[in-house]
Amino acid sequence: MRRLLSVLLVLALATTVTTGCRSTTPTANEIKVGLVTDVGGRGDQSFNDSALRGLEAWAAKKTYVKGGGYVDMSDEDYAKSLADNAPDLADKNIAPIAGITPVILESKEQTDYIPNLTKLAADENCKLIIAVGFMLADATYQVAKEYPDVKFMLIDAVPSDPNTFEPLPELPNLICYLFKEEQCGYLVGAIAGMATKNNKVGYIGGVAVPAVQRYEAGFMAGVKTTNPTAYGTDGKNVANVYAGSFTDQPKGKQIAQTMISQKCDILFHAAGATGNGMFEAIKEAGGPSKGIWGIGVDVDMGKNPNLYPEGTLTSAIKHVDYATWEAVKAVADDTFKPGVVTLSLSDGGVGYAQDNISKVLSADQMAKVEALRQDIINGTVVPPTDPMAVPAWTPPSGF
Repeated sequence: MRRLLSVLLVLALATTVTTGCRSTTPTANEIKVGLVTDVGGRGDQSFNDSALRGLEAWAAKKTYVKGGGYVDMSDEDYAKSLADNAPDLADKNIAPIAGITPVILESKEQTDYIPNLTKLAADENCKLIIAVGFMLADATYQVAKEYPDVKFMLIDAVPSDPNTFEPLPELPNLICYLFKEEQCGYLVGAIAGMATKNNKVGYIGGVAVPAVQRYEAGFMAGVKTTNPTAYGTDGKNVANVYAGSFTDQPKGKQIAQTMISQKCDILFHAAGATGNGMFEAIKEAGGPSKGIWGIGVDVDMGKNPNLYPEGTLTSAIKHVDYATWEAVKAVADDTFKPGVVTLSLSDGGVGYAQDNISKVLSADQMAKVEALRQDIINGTVVPPTDPMAVPAWTPPSGF
């Protein structure tokens, strides 16, 4: 009996050791997919969380447990995640991908980018590594060159030469996903122009990276289209402030409070977690009861109970979640192709949420927004991508 117990104890210890070491050695049917967040990290309720949803929930069918680890997601919760976050992607056949194991590393500062990417490639044996955001472009290109056998996905950027700003040579293991943020920014700007009662609207940016500037350009052009008074001469009537951060919620609140004191009644942010402070300021100012509304970004913030759903007029949606799922599926299916993919209104990559639009706009106004959406898809309306180009841009008439 003692001998039998000893054998069982040895086997138990061996099993424990094997399980503890499993993080660096994928099993035969396992596809480890790493993801490095930008400094906004998990819980930004915006850009990073959208990428995490695409990997953890939609691809791996896992629910993250606060403090670390995962539990399997139920079929009901999976369907709800799609219904809440991607009702416009019902035709994309999004479904769980067998064998996916997420490995997430959060970046607290920019110096974390290269170590995090390298750890996933060298130590975790990830088959695909996802880099979330423009700020990771240089680091991703560098690590992708060092690990040619690992595939990389870069969101919101194409690596470029820091001196000439020309795109760097394409790598065979790197795919870059871009979005037409100016298109969804334009539509929510058109809505803002129709919705404002004071002819005063505001835009809060995080860091002036290209994607955020495309949101800005689209928003300004949308306001110019539906409310030239609110736009003003060369856009000078629009309150426009960059916080210089994607993580400073108090700064976002302070900027929003200033805009509200200036009689801005519609505010749009493209500032990550910084923008959460905008909703806080709107709520404290009385929100819709005072005619003040917020416009969310990247995800449908009107579905987020942690923000201010009843004060969210609409949201400029950017499906980072879908792009992430698509890249993971390509690796799992062995159909990965390097290069640049740009998602737009035409393919469901961007859009706008209904949220509380019907409470503010008339049926005729809502139809005009839909007409503008179709005009963009048809190519008859082309929103500008550069904020500096908006003053010279000629808007369509009749809106």
